[in-house]
Amino acid sequence: MEIDAFLAAFEGCALPKEQWTHGAHLLTGACYVRELGRESALTKMRECVRRYNESVGGRNTETGGYHETITAMWIRLLDSLWRECQPMERAAFAAHAVAMFEPRKAVFREYYDFDVVGSTEARLRWVEPTLKTLG
Repeated sequence: MEIDAFLAAFEGCALPKEQWTHGAHLLTGACYVRELGRESALTKMRECVRRYNESVGGRNTETGGYHETITAMWIRLLDSLWRECQPMERAAFAAHAVAMFEPRKAVFREYYDFDVVGSTEARLRWVEPTLKTLG
């Protein structure tokens, strides 16, 4: 799917749930970081993921749905990658980000010495890494 159409489907809550994969998260985050910068990308990702989750029948709670620390960690990693790669066309950067990070779905284990995915605190608000610093 072309990037603009994909983003429009995601943002409009029309993307089929099975297409909202780890790679799709990365592609979206990479596009947002490239176009908006780190902080605005995080704001947009936060809003869109929460809305999308609810549109496909999910709930954003203390135990499921949107995860603040994981989302912010990925945006930071994508922002660091963008700073290394720019200038680069959007499609090329998105493809590079997906190729680099899709196989590393559990990269958070390099940064946290606890089960960050299962942590209620980390789900609800940003928790700084405990093992090494993020860019």
